[in-house]
Amino acid sequence: MERVTADLGELYTAHYLYLNKFMLNLTRNREEAADLVQEIFLRLCQQNRLPEHAKEWLALTGYRLFVDQWRRKRRVSWQPLDDSAISNRTTPEQAVLDREFERLVRRLLLRFNSRMRTALYLRFYKQFSCGEIARLLDCPENTVKSYLRRGRKQLSAWLVDDRAIGL
Repeated sequence: MERVTADLGELYTAHYLYLNKFMLNLTRNREEAADLVQEIFLRLCQQNRLPEHAKEWLALTGYRLFVDQWRRKRRVSWQPLDDSAISNRTTPEQAVLDREFERLVRRLLLRFNSRMRTALYLRFYKQFSCGEIARLLDCPENTVKSYLRRGRKQLSAWLVDDRAIGL
């Protein structure tokens, strides 16, 4: 048992810096990289015997742990909120703010050319699909997608801009 503990210590000192740099390169976050390196060595301790090619095993295990972590984050962060997740108890102040924001967005939509404004209006307020909007505007679906992407980008820039509040 002492021999295995000594071997683990040697593996740690020999490969810790490499693994830390490798994980830092993948995660771009020092704390996450350190956590992954720790998890790699915990997995190594759970093995019945030490791997024959330790550096490759450690790197592959680290990469797999990173991918698992990345997938978990992506799955959690992109789940859309449904109506039941949002509280139904809107305060009067929040209702007034929502109406003001709605009016501001409608005024900002008037700045767009008619085709882009129509595409944005149908998508935001009428919940039309890109295909339906393309048929109504008599243009390709990819053009509608471009209108929507550019329109959202410009609208968000106008909303962030301090001058937009004073409209």
